[in-house]
Amino acid sequence: MRFQRLIFAVILACGVTACAKNITGVTHAPPPLAYVRYINAVSDTFNMDFRAVDQVEYSQPFLNVAFRGLGDGNYQGYQAGSRHVRIFLDPAPTGVTIAVDPLIVSTVMVDTTYTFTAGAYYTIVHVGNSRAGASVKEKLWIIPDALPTQSSATVQYRIINTAAVQGAVDVYVSATGTTTGTPTASSLAFQSATSYLSQAPGALVMKLTQPGTQTIVGAPAGYTLQAGTAGTTASDPIFGSGQGGSILTAFIFDATPTGKVLGTFATPGVVYFPDVQPPRTTSP
Repeated sequence: MRFQRLIFAVILACGVTACAKNITGVTHAPPPLAYVRYINAVSDTFNMDFRAVDQVEYSQPFLNVAFRGLGDGNYQGYQAGSRHVRIFLDPAPTGVTIAVDPLIVSTVMVDTTYTFTAGAYYTIVHVGNSRAGASVKEKLWIIPDALPTQSSATVQYRIINTAAVQGAVDVYVSATGTTTGTPTASSLAFQSATSYLSQAPGALVMKLTQPGTQTIVGAPAGYTLQAGTAGTTASDPIFGSGQGGSILTAFIFDATPTGKVLGTFATPGVVYFPDVQPPRTTSP
């Protein structure tokens, strides 16, 4: 009897060892990925949650994104192919104390399906307005991003107009914030984008005017892109007008309407977001 028990124990141990080898020997390669980011350009309501609702894996959500905000993490890997995504009101907007109504926060603001290509980059902009009577109802504007080749000798930027209420503007780009000469982008309409432009590293200021005029839209001083931070052997550089290799987008946003609860902006404005950071610093 003891011998039988000993044999059984040996067989069981061998089986466990074999299973362990099988488990540790398995590798799971990620599926083909696209790279997705989310920007909230809806000026008249609360923060938003962007979620894929078809699967959990390779479907990073972007949560509690404020108006004029970029979803945390910038570009994230999403499994390529046809994907079902929805936008919800965030249940607990930062900085606001409200009685959360489940019927409100479970309301689907946008529901759509889109086919993402493996290896491609996309900027998903939530544009329009959610209130009754809005001239442009909220929707997703999905922009395939043709990122340019990085060059340490230049700073590259494009300009995208997400301002449904403001509409078209002239955009002047200079080192000093002047509005003389020809606009860099003339009558740039809502849901329009320039191609990528480039300049040598140095000051970069954008000013907006009403098309064909010198009437300022937004801040009189314009919108200055920060210079960024040079890299060292201990840290990588941060994008900015002074850091060669920076690739970025300047988004034009609406003002916020009267009665908006949080994140109020009196005028239209420009916010800069990084598309590609400067090249990493080589450690010694």
